[in-house]
Amino acid sequence: MNLKLRINLIITLLLGLVMLLGMAMMIENARKDVRAEVESTTVLALHLLDAQMKHYTSVSDWNNVAAINEPPIFRLQSLDNVRHLKIEFFDVWGRLRDSNRATTSPVAEAPPRWFARLMSKVSLSLKPMHRPIIINSRLLGELVITPDPSYEIAEIWHDTFGLIGLGVLFFILVNGLVYWAVNSALRPLSKIFNALTELEMGNLAARLPMFSLPELSRISHKFNAMAETLQNSISNNHRLSQQLIRLQEDERKHLAHDLHDEIGQHLTAINIDAGAILKANNLNSAHASAMAITQIATQMMEIVREMLHRLRPASLEEMGLRAALFELIDAWRERNRGVNTSITITDQLAEIHETVGITAYRVVQECLTNISKHANTRFVIIKVEAIQDYIKILVEDHGRGFQQDNNSTGLGLAGMKERVEGLGGLFDLISEQGVGTKVNVRLPINFQAH
Repeated sequence: MNLKLRINLIITLLLGLVMLLGMAMMIENARKDVRAEVESTTVLALHLLDAQMKHYTSVSDWNNVAAINEPPIFRLQSLDNVRHLKIEFFDVWGRLRDSNRATTSPVAEAPPRWFARLMSKVSLSLKPMHRPIIINSRLLGELVITPDPSYEIAEIWHDTFGLIGLGVLFFILVNGLVYWAVNSALRPLSKIFNALTELEMGNLAARLPMFSLPELSRISHKFNAMAETLQNSISNNHRLSQQLIRLQEDERKHLAHDLHDEIGQHLTAINIDAGAILKANNLNSAHASAMAITQIATQMMEIVREMLHRLRPASLEEMGLRAALFELIDAWRERNRGVNTSITITDQLAEIHETVGITAYRVVQECLTNISKHANTRFVIIKVEAIQDYIKILVEDHGRGFQQDNNSTGLGLAGMKERVEGLGGLFDLISEQGVGTKVNVRLPINFQAH
């Protein structure tokens, strides 16, 4: 069952319950009205009959026994308009002598059986009244007054039928209005579903309109913000992937250049000197060529060490993160002698995951590289501290800074951010033109590799 049908069904059931409660109250009030009407009519009829008895008490014919057998005594047929009561007079032998009902005919326009059954409690609560008629200490008979609420029930049904019709019409109209209102209120859900389908199909430009309802308007705002963030993230990932591919190709070119220009030339020189040794006529010539080979091999070892250090710092594995950072910073200070540095590196950096260590090293390395290229600063602050269960890294310069923009981050900063967030860390960069740049990074110490 969909939401729209469920809401309409719930409202219909509530309306039906309200109508049933209203009908029950109406029927209960009708019962009270019928009972009050019949009881008041009974009291009035008794007063009339008592007055008639007092009038006829003075008549001498009442003392005549023969006159007693002559009908009628109370002239009850004159009370045939009293429809709520059936008044009967029985003589001492139990014979019916007079009644306000000549014949018992059904009530015109009788109510339905279900309504009559609902009103039957009125008939059960009204009992017949028996009044013995005694004149001059002589029992003449018995007057029986039987309440008959059927006429009053028929009148109430006639009035209630119109109210029931109005109630049914009201029920239908309200349900129609509710269906229209619910359908109108839930119509934006189809737009939300279509927008989600567009996202699923890869259309990251899908957006929702601003709805009139405040709740749906907030959903629209959050959806559009999420879609924009997702679109920017995927766009940045594509841009970063392309830059990484270019970087890999540049690094391979650089390595190929080093291997060809440096290692290749040195190997050629070694080959020439080795040939000279083979062709040497004396020991001095061979010794000179051997010395040249030794110098060239030393230079090759230095070149290979630098290449390996670019690929992966050996000091990080051999001496740990703290010593590797000091070595990195010292080497950077040698190349940037005009920059004053404030260095704080705590001792609690030994028991950390290898991936966390290389990430911390690369972050500091990239920050120092960017400072050398772009900052034009005279003062740098470097802090690497182990605080509780994370490593805090701060690299700050008081250089030229730059104006931050969503698309202004280069490969180095984007790479750092991706690397840090990939470990579940936090990366924050604050830069202002002419003031400087501050990089704050938090890395989890207890990183679990998957």
